[in-house]
Amino acid sequence: MQHITLQKKKQHLFSRAAFGISYAEQEKRGNQSCQEAVNDLFSESESYTALDSVLLQQEDERMAQDKKKLTDAERKQLRAEKRASLQELNRAWVEKLGTDQARLRERMTFFWHGHFACRLEAPYALQELNNIHRRNALGSFRELLLAVSKSAAMLQFLNNQQNRKQHPNENFAREVMELFTLGRGNYTESDVKEAARAFTGWGYEQSTGAFVFREKQHDSGEKTVFGKTGNFQGEDIVNLLLEREETALYITCKIYRFFVNDRINEERVRALAAEFYKSDYRIDLLMHTIFSSDWFYDTENIGVLIKSPIDLLVSIHRLIPVTYEHKEGLLLFQRALGQAVFYPPNVSGWAGGKSWIDSSSLMFRLKLPAVILNHGLIEMVPKDDLLDGRPIQSGDNGPAMTTAKEPSKQKKKFDTRADWSALLATLPPEISQNALITRILVPEPSAALMKNMQVLTAGNHREFIMELLSTPEFQLG
Repeated sequence: MQHITLQKKKQHLFSRAAFGISYAEQEKRGNQSCQEAVNDLFSESESYTALDSVLLQQEDERMAQDKKKLTDAERKQLRAEKRASLQELNRAWVEKLGTDQARLRERMTFFWHGHFACRLEAPYALQELNNIHRRNALGSFRELLLAVSKSAAMLQFLNNQQNRKQHPNENFAREVMELFTLGRGNYTESDVKEAARAFTGWGYEQSTGAFVFREKQHDSGEKTVFGKTGNFQGEDIVNLLLEREETALYITCKIYRFFVNDRINEERVRALAAEFYKSDYRIDLLMHTIFSSDWFYDTENIGVLIKSPIDLLVSIHRLIPVTYEHKEGLLLFQRALGQAVFYPPNVSGWAGGKSWIDSSSLMFRLKLPAVILNHGLIEMVPKDDLLDGRPIQSGDNGPAMTTAKEPSKQKKKFDTRADWSALLATLPPEISQNALITRILVPEPSAALMKNMQVLTAGNHREFIMELLSTPEFQLG
C-alpha cells in the first residue's frame, strides 16, 4: 500500500471539510496530527455568523404589494428587484464560503443546501432557509429536518400552503420521504397520502415568513402511516420518519458520497448509520467519526472526488483570494460550470460526481483559473437571464464556450482582482516546483504531469501556479 504522508493527509482533510488549505496554513500546522486538525475544524465552527444580505423590510414591501393592482411597469420593476436580491444573495454566500472562519460549518451548510434543494423567487425566504441549514449544520438532524419542514421557503416550494383538509396536496409529504429522509422504495403511496393529511394546515405568514398552523385547515381524522394509526399532525410524521432506520442509512450514504467516496463501502456505511441512529441523529458525532477514522485517509479515498463547480471556485479563492468586480460575472461562472447556489435544477438538487464533467464543461474548467487569476477574456454568449439574475429554467445548461470558428460570438470580460501577494508572500524564494505541486494538488501528481510542468520557467511561481490550477489533477479533491 502506498504511504501517505502526514502533510498529504491534512491536505485531504481540508479539501473535503473546508474547501482546501493554503500554503501558509500548511506551514503553520507543521507536524500537527490529523486528529488535532480535526478538533480545530470543529472548534472554529462552534460560533458562526448568519447570512444577512437580504433584509426582511425589503422583502416585506414586495410581498405586501397587491400584484393585481400593479401596472406592467411596476410588475417588471418588482421582478427586477427580486432578481437583484437573489443575485446578491448568491454573491454573498459564495464569498462567505471562501472567507468564513467557520469553514466546516459552511461546508456542511453547503451539503445541506444540496440535500434540501429549494428554488424560488423569494430571496429572504431562501436566506432564512440557508441560515436554518447553517444553524443546525453540525447539530441534530432531527431539529434540522423539523426546522426545514416548517420554513416558508420549503412550504412554498413544495406547495404545502395549498395542502388543506379535504383537498390534500401530496407534494410536500412525498418529497420529505423520497428525498429528505427514507429514499425511494421505503414507503408506499398510502403512506404519502396519509402523511399529506397530517401536514394539512402547515403554512407561513406572508408578511414575515413565520411558521403558522392553521387549525381550521387541518385534517384532524385518524391516519395510518408506516402501519401505525393515530391522530397524527406534521410533527408526528417527522418523528415517524426518524424512527425508521432507513432514514439514518439514507442520510449517511449521501454524506459518505459527498465527503468520502462516490463508491459506497456498504459495511462501513451501515456501521456509521447505526451509530448515527443510536446517537439520535447527531451530525457532529457522525462527521467527527468520519474525519477521525484511519480509512478516511486511505489512498482509495484521496483525490477521487470531482470538485463541484462551487468547490472549484471556492478552493481557488482559499488559495488565492479573488474579488469579482462585476457581480454578474460570478453568477455566470457558476452557471457555465453547471452549479449556482440558490439555483438548483430541481428538488433533487445537483447529481454531482461525473455529472460535473462533459466535453464542454471540462474545457471551461481547465481555462477558468487563468481567466479568474489573470483578468482573462471569456469567449461565450452570455444569456440575458444569467446577467440580469433571473432563475435559469430547468434544462438550461448555461452559456457555451465559443471557438475560433465562431467569430460572431462576443468576448465578455468580467474584471477580477486576484490577491497574489496573499500566496506569494508566504512562499520561500527557493521553493522548488515539485514542492509547489505537492502542496497545491491533493492527489499525487502523475509522472506525465511532473514531466510536463518541468518545461515552465523556474522561479516564476505565479505562472507555475496558474498552470497547476489548470491541470486535470486540480479538478480532483
